[in-house]
Order: sequence, then C-alpha cells, then structure tokens
Amino acid sequence: MNRLITLQESLSDAYDPVTICSFDYEAIQEATKPLIHQAARFLYIKKGQGVIEIGGVRYDIKPNMLIAITPWSITEITEVSVPIQLIRIVYDYQYVNSMLKGVPGMEEDSSELLQFLAMDPVVYLDSVQADYIDLLAEQLRAELGVESSHITPPNRPLSQLYVTNKLVELMILYRRYVMAVRGEKDYEKDISLENSILGYIYAHATDKLSLSSVAGAFFISESTLSKKITEITGTTFTKLLTSIRIEKVSDFLVYTDLTLDEIAALTGFVDASHLSKHFNAKVGVTPIKFRQIYGKSTTKFNRTNKSVAFSISDYIYRNYSLEKLSASQVASNFGISVAEMNRLMLYYANMNFEALLNFVRINRACELLASTDYYVIDVAFEVGYNNIKTFNINFFKFKGMTPSDFRNRITLQKADGSETSKISKGARRSGGKKTPPAE
Repeated sequence: MNRLITLQESLSDAYDPVTICSFDYEAIQEATKPLIHQAARFLYIKKGQGVIEIGGVRYDIKPNMLIAITPWSITEITEVSVPIQLIRIVYDYQYVNSMLKGVPGMEEDSSELLQFLAMDPVVYLDSVQADYIDLLAEQLRAELGVESSHITPPNRPLSQLYVTNKLVELMILYRRYVMAVRGEKDYEKDISLENSILGYIYAHATDKLSLSSVAGAFFISESTLSKKITEITGTTFTKLLTSIRIEKVSDFLVYTDLTLDEIAALTGFVDASHLSKHFNAKVGVTPIKFRQIYGKSTTKFNRTNKSVAFSISDYIYRNYSLEKLSASQVASNFGISVAEMNRLMLYYANMNFEALLNFVRINRACELLASTDYYVIDVAFEVGYNNIKTFNINFFKFKGMTPSDFRNRITLQKADGSETSKISKGARRSGGKKTPPAE
C-alpha cells in the first residue's frame, strides 16, 4: 500500500501571506508522514536523534545538523530514537531568487547558490560552525518573532532588507560548510528506479543510447524498461529519446552558431540529414528555418528588461490554463522576439518560456490532484494541456512519478496544519472542463 504524502501550502508564514520569512521552534516526538514542501526552509536540529529521508535518501538526525529544503522536495522523518527539537526558518524562495538576480555580478553565482541547496540538502556542523548558525538564528528570531507564539516584534526600519541579508548569509554559510566537508566523505545518494530512468536518459541523451544500454544500466530487462517508459510517458523509448534530443538541438540552434553537423554530433544524431529529418517531423520546420526565426540577437539586460521578464512570468502564471498559450503569442504581446523573451526568462527566472509554463501547469495540476477527484485527463485539460501524453511526460519530469501515483500518495496540508480532502464527484463535475459521462 502506498504511503500518503502531504503537500504543504507555499506560504512562508501561516498568519501573514506576504511575509518573506518566518521563524519558529518545533518539537518532534515520533515519526512523521511524508511531506512535499512548496515553501523552502532550513531546519536546524538542536537536540534529538533519528532518521530523515530527503528525496528518498536517508540521513541520520543528530544535534547541529542543518537541513536545506528547496521547493517541492519530499521529506519524511522515519525514526525518532531521542525526541527532536529544531529551529524552522521558512522563506520565500522565489523572492530570494529574483532579488539575487538583480544584484550586478551575481547572475551566475545566484543560480549556482540556489541549485547547491537542492543538490546537498544536509550538512553536519562542527562547534565553531554551530556557533555562527546559533547567532544568525537568534538574530532572525529577534527580528521576526516566533510564528507559533503569534507575537511579533515592533516594525523596525529596513526590516525586510535586514531579513533578506540574513537569509543570503545563511545560504552562503551553508554552501561553504558543505564544501568544507565534501572532501572528507562521499555521500552515496540512492535514487529509486522510478526517479532515475528519465533523468538518466535526459543526462545521456547525446550518447549512443539504446534500449539495451539503458536497461543494462539499471539491471533490468529491455521489456521491463520499455513497459515502464510507456507507463510513465505514454510513448516509446525511441520517441522519448528523440524528443529529448530535439529539445537540446533547439537550444543549440537558438544560442550558438554551430553547424548542423556539429550540433548533430553533440546531440546524438548520426549527421545533419538525420537531425533535419527528425527535427522537421517534430517541430514542423527545418532547423535552418527555426534558426532564422528564433536565432541569436543581442539582448541588453537593464531595469526595463527586468520589468518585462517579470511581467511575462506574471502573465504565464495568470494564463497558464489557456490551451493555445504559445511563446510567439506572448512575445508578440510584449513587443519582443521569442529569442529575446527566452533570454530574459533564462536570465531572470532560470527557465525559458516553455519550461516555466510547464512548471506552473504541473504545480497547479498537483494541487488539483491533491484537493479534487477530477479525472486525470480532466486535470490535464484544466491546466492547459491538450493531450494526456504530453501531460504525463511533463508531470514525471517535474515530480518523478505519474499523476495517479501522486494522487494516491498525497494530501494537501494548509499552512495552519489542517489538511484538505478531495471534493465529491458531484463537485468535480460541476467544476471540471471536460468530464466523462456519469458512472
């Protein structure tokens, strides 16, 4: 029987939806249910012992352990041998991300810093490091108050800037502490088969991959692998691999001056002719035509461009459910080219138009799957997909499981700790876009 995973709301503070950061204490006496965290947080273990799983990887809980949890990470405390006392610092990840990108010279470092938190979620502090984190935590507590007490200190001048600086300081210290111990121990990270296959294919798509070689990498038969890929994505291994390669080709066409033969060699195609055949079939235009339409142009990043980038992001969040929402349409609305729009999006949002659109749609789909009993196909239509296969592929890409598995394992937890239940089928039928006949 699948374990139920709780999906938390994305608020930083249960009592103030616009707060960028909150501070609280927490005591844990027994094992917890699995949680998906929509809001980023640091957990600083002060006392206790046990085991926590983060993304399926087990870590021993002990005093002076600092845990970095990024949005949509899955955690579960599976064992509590000594009652755990911890400090919880919840913060607005997107706010920090956008703020860092606005600092001149921080463009690359900010992305690397935030990605680092996701790659290395745990660090065990020595006594000197723990003293620094104790001081920083106390400074945040003094500025923010304690969330569960409902008592906040009086407003102070430049409080938001002060808190933001402390958050960034915490992130930087975390990165330095992890780097300091990386050479002392190699942490083996076990990844489940379900979460590995698509990641492996994507990472090695430019190699000479075959069904046999991938099956061998996971010590399973070709038939088992083929069946699993079809169950996950609704398509075959060959079609999936080609789609991934075409996605990489598109980036090379837009952002480089490489020849088609050079791109073919880099992306796993036999030659330029082979690449062109598959690209035309998938995209509907030749690679040369695609490059002419979307190819490189000079983009200068300034305050105006930043405003445009965030306006586009906001537009996507407000209109993601439109089935025909396209890059060309949105770029035209904002009076820029698709290539320029994608550069702005990559620079300020870390995702191009298509990636951000899918990200928003899948996150909204998660909420619907957890809080309603819409049919999966209804959810796909509701968030803007026009076919179930595309929805399944993107869902697994972002969540590492199928929509059905997600629904079976997850409930939605509000910031106040209460949980929602799925609405009735009657409610679903009154609200869904496309509903099969009554059963």
